[in-house]
Amino acid sequence: MVNTLSRSIFKRLAVCAAFGAFSIVFSNTAALASETVDAIKARGHVLCSTAGFLNIAQGDEPSGTIAGFDRDFCRAIAAAVLGDKDLVKLVHLVPSTRFGALQSGAVDVLVRSTTWTLSRDGAMGLHFAAVNFYDGQGFIAHKSLGIKKLSELKGRSKNTVACVEKNTTSQDNLADLIKDLGLPIVTMPFNAFEELRYAFFNGRCAIYTSDMTFLTEFRLSKAMTSDDYVILDDVVSKEPLSAVVRDTDAGWFNIVRWIVHATIQAEELGITSANVDRLVVEGTVAQKKFLGGQPGVGEALGLDDKWAYRIVKQVGSYAEIFDRNLGQGSPYKLDRGLNALWTNGGLMYSPPFH
Repeated sequence: MVNTLSRSIFKRLAVCAAFGAFSIVFSNTAALASETVDAIKARGHVLCSTAGFLNIAQGDEPSGTIAGFDRDFCRAIAAAVLGDKDLVKLVHLVPSTRFGALQSGAVDVLVRSTTWTLSRDGAMGLHFAAVNFYDGQGFIAHKSLGIKKLSELKGRSKNTVACVEKNTTSQDNLADLIKDLGLPIVTMPFNAFEELRYAFFNGRCAIYTSDMTFLTEFRLSKAMTSDDYVILDDVVSKEPLSAVVRDTDAGWFNIVRWIVHATIQAEELGITSANVDRLVVEGTVAQKKFLGGQPGVGEALGLDDKWAYRIVKQVGSYAEIFDRNLGQGSPYKLDRGLNALWTNGGLMYSPPFH
């Protein structure tokens, strides 16, 4: 009995030891191969889906736009993988087609104000790589409606019409809100944003709901009459906006995830496009390792060691991307809020680069 038990325990220990050795060997192997990266290199550019109601052709959007913020992350991907931020084709997709386009391989990655949710992550063949912006759903209304928050509509005998884009979390959240609060609101859903925009500004609907940052840009798009519209006080959801890839390519998922983190890490380390050339040579150990001044930062992803350096040099740190598109360097003058670094009370936090 004792001998049998001892032999059984020994066999289990031997199996565990072998598995442990295998794990060690596996953890030290080269980065996961990526069919997406192979296709990108053969094609010569990244296919990146973006949004933004401006719907402007590749590279032509003015400095300081919501669309420009997302597109800078597309450019960061191109800089890291192909060496040049301009080797990217920006593909405009409406919400109803974005996931199908990604799943079919028509685009390599979505960076287009897409909210990370359980149902999307778990049931659509997608992976949400990393959050590049934390937002919340809000509402813009015609000032003539005479409200500052949705609850002020209660008790009105006439229904208020609200515009919303189809196949968005905004549509689902609005439906839940109307039911929970018993609001006299009827929805007018649209597939095409330009139709929605026309309907709102021409009075077919009195309210439009979307992410708060988008509403800020939306209001300023009517600069001559922007005072005729008011952004309500309500913020009714969490909207973690993330880069999205197919769940069939783990290597590509890792690369996109760490590219987003690299912009945040650069800010944490005090690296900008203006000082990157100096710090890659004269910086701290952490700065030089991150920028490839010392070897090793690219191996785990199958990239060369200067991939993060190129992101910062060509596109900038997270702070630079935010400032020129949304912050003090843009027409919107948005505060960082939840998108400040964790050290400044925000949620932006990069895992360690080692």
